Amino acid sequence: MRLLTTIIYCLFFSFQLTAQDKFNSHDFIEGNIPSYKPSFDNSYPAWGKMLYDENPNFLEIQKKYNEWKKNPSTEFKAIERYYKIWVRNIKPYVRVNGEIVSQINTPPPATQQSISSENEWSFLGPKETFFLNESGGEMLPSSCPWQVNVYSFDVSKSNDSILYCGTETGFVNKSTDKGDSWVMLAKDYSFNGGITALAIDPQNEQTVYVAAGAQLHKTNDGGENWNTLLVSDGLFYSDKIIIDESNSDKIIAAGSNGIFYSTDGGLNWSNPWEYQSYDVHFKSNNASIVFAITTVNGDFKLIKSNNGGASFSTVSSFPSNIADESGALLAVSPDDSESIFALLLSSNDTPLLYKGNLAMDSWEVLATGQTDDFPLENWQGFYDLVFEVSPDDADVIFAGTSSLYKSTNGGESFFIIGGYGGDFSIHPDAQYMILLENNEAWLATDGGFTYSTDNFTNTNNAYSKNKNLVGSDMWGFDQGWNEDIVVGGRYHNGNTAIADFYQPKALRMGGAESPTGWLMKGKSRHVAFNDLGPGWILPSSAESSPEGRFPFSKYPNMDEYGGRRGNMVFHTNYYEVIFLGEGNSFWKSNDMGQSFELLHNFEQRVRYLQISYSDPNVIYADVVNQGLHKSEDGGYTWIAKPSLTNGENGESFWKGKLHFDISPNDPNTIYACLQNGIWSADLGKIFKSTDGGDNWTDWTANLNPYSKSLVVQPDGSGNDIVYLFTSNINSENANCYIRRHGESEWSIYGTDFPVGTDPNHALPFFRDSKIRVAGTSGVWENDLDEIDFLPIIQPWVNRPIIDCVFDTIQLEDHSILNHENCSWQWTIEPEPIYIENENIRNPMVILGEVGNYTVTLSVTKDGTTYSKTIEDMIYAKECPSIENCDNPAIVPKENWDLVYFDSEESNYPGYASMAFDGNTSTIWHTQWSTGNTPYPHQLEIDFNNEFKIYEFTYQTRQDGENGRIKDMEIYFSNDLLDYGEPDTIVEFENTAAPQTIIFQNPKVGRYIKIVALSEVNGGPWASAAEFDIKACYNTSAIETKGFNYLKAYPIPTNGNLRVSLPSLNSYYYTIYTIDGKEIKRGKTDMSIDYFEIDLSDYNDGIYIIKLQSYDGKEYFIKSIKE
Repeated sequence: MRLLTTIIYCLFFSFQLTAQDKFNSHDFIEGNIPSYKPSFDNSYPAWGKMLYDENPNFLEIQKKYNEWKKNPSTEFKAIERYYKIWVRNIKPYVRVNGEIVSQINTPPPATQQSISSENEWSFLGPKETFFLNESGGEMLPSSCPWQVNVYSFDVSKSNDSILYCGTETGFVNKSTDKGDSWVMLAKDYSFNGGITALAIDPQNEQTVYVAAGAQLHKTNDGGENWNTLLVSDGLFYSDKIIIDESNSDKIIAAGSNGIFYSTDGGLNWSNPWEYQSYDVHFKSNNASIVFAITTVNGDFKLIKSNNGGASFSTVSSFPSNIADESGALLAVSPDDSESIFALLLSSNDTPLLYKGNLAMDSWEVLATGQTDDFPLENWQGFYDLVFEVSPDDADVIFAGTSSLYKSTNGGESFFIIGGYGGDFSIHPDAQYMILLENNEAWLATDGGFTYSTDNFTNTNNAYSKNKNLVGSDMWGFDQGWNEDIVVGGRYHNGNTAIADFYQPKALRMGGAESPTGWLMKGKSRHVAFNDLGPGWILPSSAESSPEGRFPFSKYPNMDEYGGRRGNMVFHTNYYEVIFLGEGNSFWKSNDMGQSFELLHNFEQRVRYLQISYSDPNVIYADVVNQGLHKSEDGGYTWIAKPSLTNGENGESFWKGKLHFDISPNDPNTIYACLQNGIWSADLGKIFKSTDGGDNWTDWTANLNPYSKSLVVQPDGSGNDIVYLFTSNINSENANCYIRRHGESEWSIYGTDFPVGTDPNHALPFFRDSKIRVAGTSGVWENDLDEIDFLPIIQPWVNRPIIDCVFDTIQLEDHSILNHENCSWQWTIEPEPIYIENENIRNPMVILGEVGNYTVTLSVTKDGTTYSKTIEDMIYAKECPSIENCDNPAIVPKENWDLVYFDSEESNYPGYASMAFDGNTSTIWHTQWSTGNTPYPHQLEIDFNNEFKIYEFTYQTRQDGENGRIKDMEIYFSNDLLDYGEPDTIVEFENTAAPQTIIFQNPKVGRYIKIVALSEVNGGPWASAAEFDIKACYNTSAIETKGFNYLKAYPIPTNGNLRVSLPSLNSYYYTIYTIDGKEIKRGKTDMSIDYFEIDLSDYNDGIYIIKLQSYDGKEYFIKSIKE
């Protein structure tokens, strides 16, 4: 196997590295961006200091970082941001013992793969992100810059309608209509890294230079074709590229390796300055004079060239001894050509703004950061930094890191424009900015573009300009089954929802940077994100408001920012039955994620899993350090399948790093590969097993892939077609490969696949015969190889046991089926009392009687009928009731009253009454905005009826952990003034799931007192989304009510009891034994003013009769049978 040697650029530097110098050899590995590394600071935590060692141990750095992250006493934003970038790129160079090496394995040439299909891959989205209309306002939501992290861009000087931009994820986009729309360039060309600099030839907008990694790329035809400029022994990093407007062959680049200079359009380069240089500018009225800001021995220096960049020398008048903490930028303005401005990110997280008078060769401080006049902080250092001075008015200055600030008085004072504050909807974390004449301003952030026609003066003149901008980094990805909905968490830009009924719009759902996003596939528009609290019911259109929230309490393990992913799978026949791996355990939910049951503890982290489509009792799971396991009883017991990762097939380090898919027709046929993560560059293989994982066949054939994920579809005969997705690693293009039944080799599937992408996950969307993949280029799709595959029918229903025969359930089709030219027919035996329409895909049904029901789904497609029958698929139970102590129910809370609380938040939503308002999205929260009330905390509630209480449920807040109660005392009483001793003392878990206390002997009372004793994290607050009780009326304690209006005789009676009614109306009546058991119910005749009850067949004792009128008024009579 040949070796690709990584060039260690530091060895060519002209100065010696010491222990506290900024760069080491490992900073210059492929894909890393050294310029984002801040200067060494002795206050850094141990992991930060280790990044400055020449030979650090990766595992030790990672261990110390994880320990520090659990409880960081101080934020170190710049070095932490660099660590996150560095760790993603260094992992391929890390050995098992943590040693970082300079050589990595690169695959030998694989057998040439042919292109087996001309089907074109196309961009699905997010095409343009819009704010969610969460408040339900009438004004249509606007587009928003929460889409793509744009590192660099340029506006053509010859045609300002033309822009090119480069993304963090390594893609170049072009606009020819001033940012109204964008087109992705170079789908078949990989830039192999984030686009750190970009420049358009000032004389020809067809010629563009792009810097990515340690390479420069050039196009001469507007982005249709690209080529590299730098030879292997002349590579360098660039953070800024400038081109002489009068001689476009003269190019200057500044970066971690210094200043580089070309006079022939980038064909040849000299290196006139070898120290790290952050920024470079021509003097605004003289291109022969060039300024650059650099760092030498830890201090900022300004350097100047008087010969157009051929050589440089330091400017002695520039302020000395200003420590370089994390970067700097320069700015010039034609409005003041004899001035130059410098923004320096210096010590103590404090930026310094200087202005230099070129004629006087003098400098003055305009502003100091972290002050009232200039609130800017260093933030994440050079990673997020913009600085510009208006070409029209040099008194207008912009500076930005986390937020963007503006001065209109030459830097005397600044005010916030957007980011973490301000009036403009600007994404936090500024990346690049260009100010044009006539007050036009372009700003690129972690979320994309915002354009202003008046230098961000009036919000009505600022616009999000990100339509069809490609480069969203999808850390999460899931999609619907019968609804075309895609969701996913994105790096920098939070969660998004894409749907065929939203396109071309995508919704900004909120959140920050989480690998999340899951569809409840049998429920219309139900989605969940692990950083957004309860689940969401998405709006029916991109402009309308969400339709509600629902509890959801556990999420799959998603490690390495989703690069090592877990999975959430649904029972083949019951869509509210969910399986997932969280922590070291395998969990099952029977109520669509509201609560989960622990089925198995693997003692190690559970990652990817799949459930068999043809036999839902068969589930496969991959476990860290253990490898593949199989369950044949729905997840209760597991058998290890070690042969895949014992070295005979895959390697031992594959354990916990697998991706696999199961044949839809055979639970024992499984295809598996190594799943490369965010931090790995491992050559993988593909294997196939036909005996449930005991034995494997090497299916790699003609590939040497950086494998990522697999997808299986049936063909027209029901055989398997397998797709493999690979990653863009070590300059190897990403791609999609296909292997059909009977083929011995893989071939490339489709054209126009974005080869620079790093896939995260791929899924089939059978409804429309599509295959989709998400990753660093957003979501892409293509037609399945066989769009007319053999249908496989599966009926779907909520769950196997329906709690009440009168509950409305919804049938769904879980078939592997292209829906074009299909019709449906449902048969249920015995016949239900109601079915909405037996000839639609998803009818509503009310079963009506206790017992088992057999379900048959028949689908006719293109004239052929396919059917599936499941015997006893559903069991319907008798409805629970608060009037039946044999089957008590959750008590309605409309009549509950708040009696007492010790503390509540004064702002909505935080009121004490919200602990029982029936809405899990609102909460009771003790005081916090105006101070804290210490523990214990207390609520008292009047049920307004005396109950026998069988269960108490505490639903914690869904949107965070603050105030979740750990220790609680619960009291029940009939005397508001005397609760006595607590009925229960309980310790709750820190979870979003509802937690239920079951009383072995029912408690009795009209009042409840809840005393919170402590919070899960030791805080002073208490909170609750809902309190509930399962109970029945305590009829043994009910005395006669409203007796003045009724006459009943004889009491006692030996059989017949005659009850007078208050009016000639019909009443419902229920008879209970003294211990609350319901024995009879009925309805009176409205034509007479009395009714008779025959108790002769009942045992002697006390009976309670309850009457209820149509308007809800209740009457109770106690009678004695002798």
